[in-house]
Amino acid sequence: ITQSNKKLKPTNFLAFKYLFSKTRFNIVSIISLFSIVVLSVSYFSFTVILSVLSGLENYSLQFSKSFDPEIKVSQKNNQLIILDDSDLNFLSKYEGNTTRVLKGNVLIENDGEVNYAEIIGVDKNFNNVIDFSKLLGVGSYKGLNEFNSYTSYSLTEKLDLNLFSATGAYNVYSINNIYPDVLFRPFKNNVVLFSDGVFTSRNDSEENVIVADLSVVQNLFGLNEHACSEIYFSDSENTSSLKQEIEGHFLDFKVQSHDEINETLYKMIQSEKLAVTLIMIMIIIISAFNVISSIVMLVIEKENDIKTLKFLGLNNRGVQSVFFKNGLLLNGLGLLIGSIIGTILIILQKNFALIKVGGMNLAYPVEITASNYVIIVIVGLVVAVVSSYFSSLA
Repeated sequence: ITQSNKKLKPTNFLAFKYLFSKTRFNIVSIISLFSIVVLSVSYFSFTVILSVLSGLENYSLQFSKSFDPEIKVSQKNNQLIILDDSDLNFLSKYEGNTTRVLKGNVLIENDGEVNYAEIIGVDKNFNNVIDFSKLLGVGSYKGLNEFNSYTSYSLTEKLDLNLFSATGAYNVYSINNIYPDVLFRPFKNNVVLFSDGVFTSRNDSEENVIVADLSVVQNLFGLNEHACSEIYFSDSENTSSLKQEIEGHFLDFKVQSHDEINETLYKMIQSEKLAVTLIMIMIIIISAFNVISSIVMLVIEKENDIKTLKFLGLNNRGVQSVFFKNGLLLNGLGLLIGSIIGTILIILQKNFALIKVGGMNLAYPVEITASNYVIIVIVGLVVAVVSSYFSSLA
């Protein structure tokens, strides 16, 4: 071994040689192979679980976008918005990208069946801003008039509504306490509607929701045509600048972006992802103990080789470097094999829907993101360096 090669090439060569060469004791080779398999399974699981969490996150946020706009304007005290001429002029600049919404509570009656529901009055631009048509599971979005409506699965089932026919008409009664004259005439107005389609609400097993024409709901609650409870805007490319413009006009109103509207959902998803990530990191750390055991046994098995290397001029630091690099190779193989197999499974799931959500014809959502692989690589490098360093000290 020459002096120039003493520090680099011999240690690399020996670390690679000890990884695949036969040993005097089969148990050493078995433990080395076992440590690679365990690490591969751990990194495979880490890769798949992160992709599933990302898929669920995207699915949840896309689902929420079906209900929530890019920007929402509402009263800070949840009262009505009464638009004046300046407000109408401001909204006219965003014609096609804004819609007015009026929400309220109603009592529904159909053929003796009675239930409570939330009614949402929307104008002609509603589907352009929210893309409500994607939520329809039965029927198609054809706009709204003074007779038709769209009902949630929950309400449709509870009232046993007939669809697409006037024979399925149901009665809607106003019961809101924030609207005029409700204390004196709690059922002041009522309207007869029929369902032109069924949509999926946020929590369809519990939510009773009706989507109807804005003017119908305004009349139902005894309000004029300039009254609404919320204003929605859509402009995904310039959301921040649009939000600033809106805040500049609606000074006394609450202006929220989609992220702010779903702040609780974002925090919940991120908390779940953090918790699962920490659990997987702990599993990988535990798996790395197999590498430590493998290298310690390899050091014992190669005791004679170590004496020979020292006689040829390799110092203690060089010997440690051999087994440190051997540990890096073991960890690296586990990381590479596990992440590749995991990625292949994710790609197959995305393209062929191998696994579906129980009871539904819906492929389990997965997503390949660069951030997930950055997390995996960082965790892999840290675990590899730490485990290899401590094992090389043996």
